Amino acid sequence: MDSTLRRVAFEVHGRVQGVGFRKFAERKALGIGDITGWVLNTRHGTVKGEAQGAANTILRLVEALKAGPMLSRVDKIDYKYIDVLSSENGFVVRPGRW
Repeated sequence: MDSTLRRVAFEVHGRVQGVGFRKFAERKALGIGDITGWVLNTRHGTVKGEAQGAANTILRLVEALKAGPMLSRVDKIDYKYIDVLSSENGFVVRPGRW
């Protein structure tokens, strides 16, 4: 297991709005444990977010996001590793950007 702290920025494309995707992401992050970050709907029809935690937990979250909730259809997920934040609490659903 890789416990190195990592942060990932992600954007999920497909039918990902209006299907509970943000709450799904929040539940998965909280269920996996020790993941902080946020998720929101974009005006372009995608879901974006950032997540931070041990490398192995971040990989588990990314795999869950690739599957998505039952009513979604994930066409692709773009993600990249970014700088770790020194202070952040919880994983939250942010209001969409319109």
